Amino acid sequence: MCAQFYQMGGEQAQEWQERLAALRSKYGSLRDKLNLDDVTKRLGDVATEIAALPAEIEQLRQRGYAFAGYLERKAEVLGEQWDEVRQQVQEMTDREIERAQRQAKELEMLWKRVENPGADREKAAKLFETAVDSALEAIEGARERIEGLYGNVPNNVSQTKAQLAQIRNYLDLTDASTADWLPTEAIFLANAAEWVRTGKGKKDPDGTLFLTDQRLVFEQNEKVGGRFGFGGEKVQQVLFAVPVGAISEVKAEKKGLLGGKDMIHLRLSEGDYAEITLEVKGGVDADWYAQQLNRVIRGELDAERAIPVDKEAQEALRDAPTTCPTCGATLPSPLRGMSELKCEYCGTVVRL
Repeated sequence: MCAQFYQMGGEQAQEWQERLAALRSKYGSLRDKLNLDDVTKRLGDVATEIAALPAEIEQLRQRGYAFAGYLERKAEVLGEQWDEVRQQVQEMTDREIERAQRQAKELEMLWKRVENPGADREKAAKLFETAVDSALEAIEGARERIEGLYGNVPNNVSQTKAQLAQIRNYLDLTDASTADWLPTEAIFLANAAEWVRTGKGKKDPDGTLFLTDQRLVFEQNEKVGGRFGFGGEKVQQVLFAVPVGAISEVKAEKKGLLGGKDMIHLRLSEGDYAEITLEVKGGVDADWYAQQLNRVIRGELDAERAIPVDKEAQEALRDAPTTCPTCGATLPSPLRGMSELKCEYCGTVVRL
């Protein structure tokens, strides 16, 4: 009988220690949240990111990215919006931290009662657990109220930073390219792509597709030859440079299993190719790319320029000859993105 009593007492003591450990863990988790450190950190992060935007945009302009002229205004508006809400966010955060600290003192007193072996520990434990749950719920409510004050500012900051990172990638690919750029040409997009030249998979060249305000340029950039990833030769060369004015039709297509391949089909009015098919890669959507290409073809990029076209180079293009210097025949009108004109009668090439 005595042994059974001691066994029951031991089991109850073990259960109490386990419960005490669970409450201590819950209490520790609550104390980590009481100062709303994640909220104050986000407050600082958003402020730092917004303050850095103008310099990041200026750096892209210095590297020659002429488009997305809305970025400067976007950074300015984000700064204005942040100025409006920052004080409110800070004040509410301070109030909630003060309230949480008062709760922390109350919880500390309740916890001492739980640990006091002479008190009604079971009752104290229930009161403490209820108080902790209530405090956790209050902290979560405070976080939601504070985040509600932010509005769309943090999301718009993140979206803007993603745009800047994407543009940096365009410029990095352009800097690494072997292409010869025209005097008045400015890069708009640069994406991984495959020229579906034969339709035989690995035999088709992979590289980078550059879209400027004047041309669509495909540069092969890959290892060819070799087997199983070994050997082979690095090939980097421009395979075609099509004036955007020569593109008469753009068609997007989702192809393959679950539409996993984003295809762009081009029809050309002149040049070496009547049709070109490309697979744009790296998560680029074919419909989006076709939309951007059509914008360039229609000349809509001019409206979002942040860096104007060089006037001297532009004037030289306007003064392009209209008659062949060799045979006197009328030369074709230059299309957007052309760097030379060829007389269809005598074959003379006139550089623009």
